[in-house]
Amino acid sequence: MWTIRRRDISILIVLIILYLVFYVFQTYLMKQEKFHELSNELYTNHYAALFSNGDNKWLENPSTKLNYRVFVEYNDTFRLLLINNGKWSPPMISGQFFLDKDKENGAVIGKEMISYIKEDNKGNKYIDFQGENYQVKGVMGASFASPTDYLVLLHKPHPLPILPGSKIIVDSNNKSTVLSIVSNITKSDSSVMVIESSQKGVARTTNIPFIYRLLIYQFYFLLFISVISLVRYWYEKEKRVTSVLFILGISKRRINKLIFTRLLINFLISGVISIILLLAYDPQSLFLLKEMIFVILTFISISWILISIILVSDYLYSKRGASGR
Repeated sequence: MWTIRRRDISILIVLIILYLVFYVFQTYLMKQEKFHELSNELYTNHYAALFSNGDNKWLENPSTKLNYRVFVEYNDTFRLLLINNGKWSPPMISGQFFLDKDKENGAVIGKEMISYIKEDNKGNKYIDFQGENYQVKGVMGASFASPTDYLVLLHKPHPLPILPGSKIIVDSNNKSTVLSIVSNITKSDSSVMVIESSQKGVARTTNIPFIYRLLIYQFYFLLFISVISLVRYWYEKEKRVTSVLFILGISKRRINKLIFTRLLINFLISGVISIILLLAYDPQSLFLLKEMIFVILTFISISWILISIILVSDYLYSKRGASGR
């Protein structure tokens, strides 16, 4: 039966701190991605810009297995979201993004474009482009100024064929997906060319990706080392109890099972407490629930692997010592 002991309380507190630090770092990463996306006019750091003088028939049969999106740039302000596999949406200040069930023309606009909104007799707000009305669904952007403030993103349920000479952007959260799609397009249509785009953004201009990735790797490495150190410390303290249990005649197998069970319970209880604290502090933190569950399971896996290595090492050491007598 598991009971809370003084040493368990200290371990639980440290684990809760580690979980909360992980949450803070994940929140930081999301804000950085949001900043990079807004500074790069809604694109990631690895988008591809295409130009074609052909009929762009490759757009009629999009791949549904990959998460990516395709934009058509009409000018520096207006662009059409042609394909959106993966439920992507820009950072929104108000309103909502396009829904799959939308059957009418829609638009989300930057906050500096609000003055261009018109209103019809029914009170519907819309923005005009090339003689067509697009109902304004929401305002995208953030509290800080960015190039996205001057953009209008359009949605048409049944878009017209893309004219030759149009600038097309292929983007995805995964760089490999962009490379794969662009490679398939250029192989199937020789008229398609990859061009250098004018949207550089902060990340491309200042070469942030390397520093950014280095920061992420360093954080996860420190988190990994912290878990290893904590588990090792816990085991050394627990070793006194297991030695007494062994002297009392309890089998090694049962003792080892107890060690793994205590580790599991400590990590699970601290994880649940962390999630409850986060939800109580900020109900919006629910969007990181999947990441929190993942890190809890990762911590448990690391601890079990480490304990297995320690137990095997102790067994081999004791066996070698016994044979040497």
